[in-house]
Amino acid sequence: MTEFAFALQWEKLGNEGSDAGLVTERARVFGGWLVRVGATPNAMAVTFVPDGQGRWDGEDFGEDDYEYDEEEEDEEDEDLEEEDEDEEE
Repeated sequence: MTEFAFALQWEKLGNEGSDAGLVTERARVFGGWLVRVGATPNAMAVTFVPDGQGRWDGEDFGEDDYEYDEEEEDEEDEDLEEEDEDEEE
């Protein structure tokens, strides 16, 4: 067995409009991504970005980039209609 249970594979992401010394990287993990940002390896912030289906292409992460099944869209529309009805009462 190796020394580590799992080896993260960090991918460097581009930083448009930020300090040239700022580094942003991501690593695929179960259920999403670990994203770390910082100027030096000793001072990096880390966060988890949920993405169970691995849809993030490393550039954009907006709702418009997702392709939902028609059933999911219908359920969401029904939920919104029910919320609107509840608010009117």
